[in-house]
Amino acid sequence: MKKTQILVLSVLFAILSCETRKGEKTEGQTEAAKSTVQKLSPREFQEKSSHAIILDVRTPEEVAAGKIAGAISIDFYRSDFLDKAKEIPKDKEIFVYCAVGARSAEAAGLLVKEGFTSVYHLEGGIRAWTAQGLPVIRE
Repeated sequence: MKKTQILVLSVLFAILSCETRKGEKTEGQTEAAKSTVQKLSPREFQEKSSHAIILDVRTPEEVAAGKIAGAISIDFYRSDFLDKAKEIPKDKEIFVYCAVGARSAEAAGLLVKEGFTSVYHLEGGIRAWTAQGLPVIRE
């Protein structure tokens, strides 16, 4: 009987000691909350990115068709994409876009994993941007 009581108390203690108090975040949860990709509509992207780093992850051929003014281009498909992206300061806001949103979502996720803290992603990519009548430039 004593062994059963000790076992029950041990299990109960283990369960209670591993729980986080309601509303309390652990250090890992707090860090993860800081470092998530935020999806933005074309209008939100335009409003928030005006004084930040805009990263176009499309191919050079796609960029030649038009890009968002001020965007820097790093082709996501190049083997050195991450090396080039790491040259961007990690504490700056980064606004990432591609053609339709899939590539930039993946690129943004990689940036967060590399320690970038403020990463935004254009939902629908440049296609959604132009569909909203927002401007592109050709260089």
